[in-house]
Amino acid sequence: MTNKISKTTFGILSVIALSLVLGACGAGKNKTNVEIFQGMFDQEAMKFQDWDPDSKDSFTMRVPPENTVPRGFKPYKYGLDFMAAEKGLINPIKKDFSAKTMERAKEHYQVYCGLCHGQDGKGDGQIAQHMILKPPALISDKAKAFNDGRIFHIITKGQGIMGSYSRQIIKETDRWAVVNYIRTLQRKAN
Repeated sequence: MTNKISKTTFGILSVIALSLVLGACGAGKNKTNVEIFQGMFDQEAMKFQDWDPDSKDSFTMRVPPENTVPRGFKPYKYGLDFMAAEKGLINPIKKDFSAKTMERAKEHYQVYCGLCHGQDGKGDGQIAQHMILKPPALISDKAKAFNDGRIFHIITKGQGIMGSYSRQIIKETDRWAVVNYIRTLQRKAN
């Protein structure tokens, strides 16, 4: 009987000791742990646009599967057709010239538009003097004749040498607010 108890006691003590040893593997905050199964921890890191000799095309960047759409993605149906955009896009905040909207729009305009088009929309921004093709004045009669949809489309997709600003001014409502802000600049110029 004592032999059986001692084996049981030895087994229990062994389990406790093993638990303490394994529990001590967690080295604490800001210290490296001892990992028992390292298969997922020791992976070869590759940079997004690096070279992968094991890949068929040698690129690490992967193309998404056909007909997939990222979550929250809303396709822009006008592509580069500014005339269709001018006819089809209607400013949902056309009458919103509140202080909050104009403050947000002014901030976006000054950061992204004012450098080329000028703080007052005259086409005389800080960068404009160094450009071969000068940016147009947003307070000109030609720009005033554009409807809101066309201005929104130009901000979204770009035009001429100006690229798209949809990645900088991400929210559509902020781009519409910039359109409203440009309208205030045009009214001030009269």
